[in-house]
Amino acid sequence: MSNSKARFVFALLVPALMRKLILMAASIALMAGMMALATPGEAQGMQWCARIRGATDCAYQTHAQCRAAISGRAGTCVRRHH
Repeated sequence: MSNSKARFVFALLVPALMRKLILMAASIALMAGMMALATPGEAQGMQWCARIRGATDCAYQTHAQCRAAISGRAGTCVRRHH
Protein backbone atom coordinates (compact mmCIF):
# COMPACT_ATOMS: atom_id res chain seq x y z
CA MET A 1 0.00 0.00 0.00
CA SER A 2 1.40 3.37 -0.94
CA ASN A 3 1.95 6.05 1.66
CA SER A 4 -0.84 8.27 0.29
CA LYS A 5 -3.32 5.38 0.30
CA ALA A 6 -2.37 4.52 3.88
CA ARG A 7 -2.96 8.13 4.96
CA PHE A 8 -6.32 8.16 3.18
CA VAL A 9 -7.46 4.93 4.88
CA PHE A 10 -6.14 6.17 8.22
CA ALA A 11 -8.00 9.47 7.78
CA LEU A 12 -11.24 7.57 7.17
CA LEU A 13 -10.85 5.03 9.97
CA VAL A 14 -9.72 7.26 12.84
CA PRO A 15 -12.88 9.42 13.07
CA ALA A 16 -15.10 6.33 12.89
CA LEU A 17 -13.11 4.61 15.64
CA MET A 18 -13.17 7.75 17.78
CA ARG A 19 -16.96 8.00 17.43
CA LYS A 20 -17.32 4.38 18.50
CA LEU A 21 -15.00 4.86 21.47
CA ILE A 22 -16.81 8.01 22.59
CA LEU A 23 -20.20 6.31 22.23
CA MET A 24 -18.98 3.29 24.18
CA ALA A 25 -17.50 5.47 26.96
CA ALA A 26 -20.72 7.50 27.18
CA SER A 27 -22.78 4.30 27.38
CA ILE A 28 -20.60 2.91 30.16
CA ALA A 29 -20.82 6.20 32.07
CA LEU A 30 -24.61 6.25 31.67
CA MET A 31 -24.95 2.66 32.90
CA ALA A 32 -22.68 3.33 35.88
CA GLY A 33 -24.75 6.38 36.77
CA MET A 34 -27.98 4.42 36.54
CA MET A 35 -26.58 1.65 38.73
CA ALA A 36 -25.45 4.19 41.33
CA LEU A 37 -28.96 5.65 41.50
CA ALA A 38 -30.74 2.29 41.67
CA THR A 39 -32.16 1.19 45.00
CA PRO A 40 -32.96 -2.38 45.96
CA GLY A 41 -36.60 -3.33 45.56
CA GLU A 42 -38.73 -4.10 48.55
CA ALA A 43 -41.43 -6.72 48.77
CA GLN A 44 -44.77 -5.06 49.43
CA GLY A 45 -46.78 -6.18 52.43
CA MET A 46 -43.95 -8.01 54.21
CA GLN A 47 -44.31 -6.75 57.77
CA TRP A 48 -41.99 -9.03 59.72
CA CYS A 49 -38.24 -9.65 59.64
CA ALA A 50 -36.36 -12.64 61.02
CA ARG A 51 -32.95 -11.87 62.48
CA ILE A 52 -30.75 -14.92 62.72
CA ARG A 53 -27.02 -14.73 63.53
CA GLY A 54 -26.71 -11.17 62.22
CA ALA A 55 -28.65 -11.78 58.99
CA THR A 56 -32.03 -10.13 58.40
CA ASP A 57 -34.75 -11.67 56.22
CA CYS A 58 -37.88 -9.51 55.74
CA ALA A 59 -39.98 -12.07 53.88
CA TYR A 60 -42.85 -12.65 56.28
CA GLN A 61 -46.36 -11.23 56.25
CA THR A 62 -47.29 -12.41 59.71
CA HIS A 63 -45.58 -12.79 63.06
CA ALA A 64 -46.51 -16.50 63.01
CA GLN A 65 -44.70 -17.03 59.68
CA CYS A 66 -41.60 -15.34 61.07
CA ARG A 67 -41.70 -17.39 64.29
CA ALA A 68 -41.99 -20.59 62.25
CA ALA A 69 -38.95 -19.56 60.20
CA ILE A 70 -36.76 -19.05 63.27
CA SER A 71 -38.10 -22.08 65.13
CA GLY A 72 -35.22 -24.12 66.51
CA ARG A 73 -32.66 -21.46 65.64
CA ALA A 74 -31.30 -18.61 67.73
CA GLY A 75 -33.24 -15.78 66.13
CA THR A 76 -35.79 -13.07 66.76
CA CYS A 77 -38.70 -11.58 64.86
CA VAL A 78 -39.03 -7.81 64.58
CA ARG A 79 -41.65 -5.62 62.94
CA ARG A 80 -40.37 -4.07 59.74
CA HIS A 81 -39.78 -0.32 59.70
CA HIS A 82 -41.16 1.49 56.65
